Amino acid sequence: MAPGTVTPAGDEPYPTYFHLLVDVHRLLRPRTYLEVGVNEGHSLALVGPATRIVGVDPEPKGDGLDHPDWTVVPETSEAFFGRSDVPELLGGPLDLAFVDGLHLFEVALADVLAVERLAHPGTVVLVHDVLPIDAETSSRERSTAVWSGDVWKTVVLLRRHRPDLAVTTLDVGPTGMAVITGFAAGTAVPWGPDAAWVDTAVAELLSADHGDLLAMGLEDALGVVPGTPTELSRLLPGGPVTGPA
Repeated sequence: MAPGTVTPAGDEPYPTYFHLLVDVHRLLRPRTYLEVGVNEGHSLALVGPATRIVGVDPEPKGDGLDHPDWTVVPETSEAFFGRSDVPELLGGPLDLAFVDGLHLFEVALADVLAVERLAHPGTVVLVHDVLPIDAETSSRERSTAVWSGDVWKTVVLLRRHRPDLAVTTLDVGPTGMAVITGFAAGTAVPWGPDAAWVDTAVAELLSADHGDLLAMGLEDALGVVPGTPTELSRLLPGGPVTGPA
């Protein structure tokens, strides 16, 4: 997906998560943006010129980015969040984060909880690959071209153990996007990846598979809603927003 992706007219579902990302940036106009899992940089290329970009990926690909203010750190997310200079790299409070790294739920969960330490009440966190297609593409070991892994469990655990957060899954191709809001000031909330509930919760869900998710029910487990502009804007801080920014 190249820069300049056009979002759908009216309230038609977004064709892909790239189209949804375009609208997120258009509606939020974030001052700072953090992306975990840069890969080839296609989603970074959708960010507006007024936004400070920080990307994280142990093996970033691509030839750079046509943007005036960006940094890509070639590290694992665990190493990155262990740095003391992350706030300095961002250059201000974190407005928007996109978690799209290793497709294992315990890693995605740790990334979300680490991002929370940088969050403020208006921060939005997006998590990709949370609505699996089938059992094969949602296994913990990759055997298919499209692979979401078991990231969906991240949403289940946050909805179970973090009722203070609003966690909703948008049904957008190919494998869904979670929208998380409701953060407090990051330094004031003692949650984090080392919170007491995390290890036990991860262990309890480790062996769950696609069949277990279907038994839970997508709506209850993941909070699935249609992947439309109306639903997206309803989930963002400030409520529904219509028309071009």
